[in-house]
Amino acid sequence: MKYVFLAVICAVVFLVCFLIDTLFKRIFPKTDLEKSKQVVRLPRRSAIFGILLLFFPLMVVLFLMPKGGDTLISIGCAVSAIMGIILLVSYFSFAIWYDDETFLYKDFRHKKTLYHYSQIKGQRSLMTRGGINTILFVADDELNLYSAMQGLNPFLSKAYRKWCQVRGYDPDRVVNNPRMFTWFPEPDKPVEFREEEQ
Repeated sequence: MKYVFLAVICAVVFLVCFLIDTLFKRIFPKTDLEKSKQVVRLPRRSAIFGILLLFFPLMVVLFLMPKGGDTLISIGCAVSAIMGIILLVSYFSFAIWYDDETFLYKDFRHKKTLYHYSQIKGQRSLMTRGGINTILFVADDELNLYSAMQGLNPFLSKAYRKWCQVRGYDPDRVVNNPRMFTWFPEPDKPVEFREEEQ
């Protein structure tokens, strides 16, 4: 009986998610840029951990909860579910969609800002235990990115090529370090060029 109940709960959850997704698509239609396959997202493990932390309490409540309940297990399940929701919301809240002319940055507050590659002023990177964190200076904003993000390197590569094209630089001569996710010069320093080989 528990398995039938679990199957019904899962079916209802998926149906509600499908209906909410359909409703949001009608209320907030996506732009052509958002339909693009070129996107930077948070690491996939954030979404996986979020799903696990969200469904773990459900399994505990259905199969492991003693009769009459247990306060400590209930608190643990609530904390786990809240952490799962936070991870899933943060995963779906951040994205950078890009094409050959512009990129659309959506931050954690769901604010979307469209930028042109010509607005990039520079970049600053630093090494941490978790990888490489980089700040991309665009117009008057600072975009915080890190190396574990899905699709970050192709985005930075394209942005660099388009930035060089707009400024009239040869991309192969500008001093940078793509292996360390450092494509652009620092914003307060002049652009350095490699010597041409003779």
